[in-house]
Amino acid sequence: MGPRSVRVQLGERSYTAHVGQGVLSTIADEIRQRLGKQPTRAFIVHDTGVPLAFLDELTASLRGVELDTSSISITPTERDKSIATLERVLGAMGASGHTRADPVVTLGGGIVGDLGGFAAASYQRGVPVVQCPTTLLSMVDASVGGKTGVNLSVGGDDPDARLLKNFVGAFHQPIAVAADTRMLATLPERHRRSGLAECIKHAMIAGGITGADLISETRAALPAVIAGDTDASARLIERSVALKGEVVSRDERETISGSGGVRMLLNLGHTFGHAIETIPGLTPDPSDSSLAPLHHGEAVALGLAAACRCAESLELCEPGVGDEVTGIIRDAGLPTVVAGLPDSEAILARMGSDKKASGGTLRLVLPDGRGRCRVVTDADRGAVVAGIDAIRA
Repeated sequence: MGPRSVRVQLGERSYTAHVGQGVLSTIADEIRQRLGKQPTRAFIVHDTGVPLAFLDELTASLRGVELDTSSISITPTERDKSIATLERVLGAMGASGHTRADPVVTLGGGIVGDLGGFAAASYQRGVPVVQCPTTLLSMVDASVGGKTGVNLSVGGDDPDARLLKNFVGAFHQPIAVAADTRMLATLPERHRRSGLAECIKHAMIAGGITGADLISETRAALPAVIAGDTDASARLIERSVALKGEVVSRDERETISGSGGVRMLLNLGHTFGHAIETIPGLTPDPSDSSLAPLHHGEAVALGLAAACRCAESLELCEPGVGDEVTGIIRDAGLPTVVAGLPDSEAILARMGSDKKASGGTLRLVLPDGRGRCRVVTDADRGAVVAGIDAIRA
């Protein structure tokens, strides 16, 4: 099956997300088509977890269209997704002679894509960026939509300093996306499963946006995707990217009110998930402490389960919605409960400092039916606690 393409419609800033085997090798030609003859070089922000063969392939293709290359390698951890690392990237760009005409190309998972994208948004007030995601999670979510950023550490050098997820950033749309499914074969199974959490999230909101039953489609695709079937993965990625592209085209900058506002729905599960993701020692398997910390997708999966139970407590949706979602999460091999959570007050405090809170008011995205969600402002505290307690092992 050949590569698939999804168009993200944003007027003059529209771009194409290419999905399939081998699309990494064709992205250099698209850069030339989009930017013309003016660029003379490209700066690659490379994930240390990506095999060097893919970096070599990308470098060779860029040089093949007469773009000199420089690169920097980034360790993809939440602690390294920082202002200090951003400064290191920007310094390397400046040292390379990068100009406003030259593109940044990210090659990695969501952390590297977010960080490299923010460097592109910041350098000389903005240079082009091309996203080449290498994990399932970044292919279906982080690479599309233009959200870039880094975490903010609160507490200085204290080892218990809190990380505020993605608190510093900018909207900066890519000029192209290349999701090469060959990368998926290089991922550990845990990483592939983590990416499925964002696919499940998209399925939970799709019915209210496009009318598509992505819940049934996603559940049916899970066995083949987990087994590493690249065609099944490409189809699932295409559906998720198309859904996200539709949301972004309607509401690029996540308005809170008005007739748009749909992009906020993409935060489903994230306010709960971000509150627990950086808690030290949490693991998807209580019997194996070596699996700590939680991966982003695992935290999102727990957040989705918590959101469902919170919605049921508020009587926004019938209990069957949560049962189906938790069943899909289990089918994906993702956790629906976690051991070692602190008390509910501590988690509520973390949720209150999430960047999705506004003026001290907590905003949650909660399901109000199968495949439909809505934003709920200042949900009853007891219902939120019920959501938290539902994911305690």
